[in-house]
Amino acid sequence: MAFSAAAVCLIACHGGPADHFATFAESLSKDVGAIEIYASGPALKKFQERGIEVKGSFSIDKISPEAEDALAEQIARACSTASVIITDVGHAFDIKVQKALARQAAHVLRFAYYDNPESYVPGGYSAVAAQVMLAAHGVLFANSNLAKVSIFQEPDKEIDFGSRKKFGIGYYPINQAEKIAKRRALEQLSMRQALFSRNDLVDTGQKVLVYFGGNNEEYFSKAFPAFLALLETGMEQSSLTNLVIVIQQHPGAKSKNIDGNMVSAWIGEHGEKKQAPRIILSDFSSDDAQTIADGALYYQTSMGPQFVLAGIPTIQVGHETFEDILVRNRLSPSVTSVDQFISVIDGLAHQKKEIPRQVILEGLGINPDWLPALKTAITENAESAFKQSVSLCGFQAKKSHRHFYLAAGGIILVGLLAARFFKPRYS
Repeated sequence: MAFSAAAVCLIACHGGPADHFATFAESLSKDVGAIEIYASGPALKKFQERGIEVKGSFSIDKISPEAEDALAEQIARACSTASVIITDVGHAFDIKVQKALARQAAHVLRFAYYDNPESYVPGGYSAVAAQVMLAAHGVLFANSNLAKVSIFQEPDKEIDFGSRKKFGIGYYPINQAEKIAKRRALEQLSMRQALFSRNDLVDTGQKVLVYFGGNNEEYFSKAFPAFLALLETGMEQSSLTNLVIVIQQHPGAKSKNIDGNMVSAWIGEHGEKKQAPRIILSDFSSDDAQTIADGALYYQTSMGPQFVLAGIPTIQVGHETFEDILVRNRLSPSVTSVDQFISVIDGLAHQKKEIPRQVILEGLGINPDWLPALKTAITENAESAFKQSVSLCGFQAKKSHRHFYLAAGGIILVGLLAARFFKPRYS
């Protein structure tokens, strides 16, 4: 990887935050100059789909811990001349990258970007995110509300951020939800016809429900098995032949195919029973799946707000209620029993009531004018880091004139970089 000469380096391992980073790259580059991106797997695909150049691509699938260490150091060296570095938080590799950056790019401001709208996420996400955030200088929250509340690494264990600053940006890909809403109006019928034709289904007015899967232990061992068991019990009590259920796997779950194997086993055992719903393992993109859905089912996903913003009736289904941002704000019912499931599905048509847009935005912590908030957050941290560098310089001067000159040189570099980056745009 070549060394960076960028104002900002963005490092992404997950597809979700890659959508956010892609917009950041487009917006910030108009004002601050070069934005360089390093991405892996689903994140890389997201940038490619949007036609955004990626400076360095890398793979973290099926490599040894030693190879991960070496790769993290390589990425850190490549970003070491940037002004600011931002990583996502959802992958364990992000921990190694942040720690490598602390060694290879000690003078560069480092942020962890928390894109999930929840203060706690089950299944291991929060435990990893905590380590990434605590290895960084500061944290940027997509959901602006999270900067003002407690964040947890375990259900009963709050993260102690120490002196690290937390900033609420208020970004969410609203434009993407709006595009899906338009597609639903224009393409839903034709996509439905194609789906039914491909799967030899006669259209008798069935509801097409898309289950958007997860990629963590909570989902694989509890939530998804509970959903399949609910269907099994439900069709013993009532006919579910009016349902076509499309299983949309999480991009990161496709390689191991744990939930895909569960679906195949369920179909083999129950698919031909008289009152069974038709279950289809999706080959759709996520956007296509949202376009065709009469309803979105999920247990825990950061995509939930997008479903609501796109006007899709949305239902949480699982082994227990998870008080996520949709359930808390009464934007989605939570279903844990057969009776609840049948009742909610029967009432899907009535869930299309309009929810005031401002209610949705406030509940989800979304600020349409998010760019000034992002720039201000980075600027304030730049000032803080500069003061810390001055303090460090003074301490080192007492120990050695040589250390003093090295530290002073670092301060000048940080100051020049900050001056280059933070050209005023908003008044």
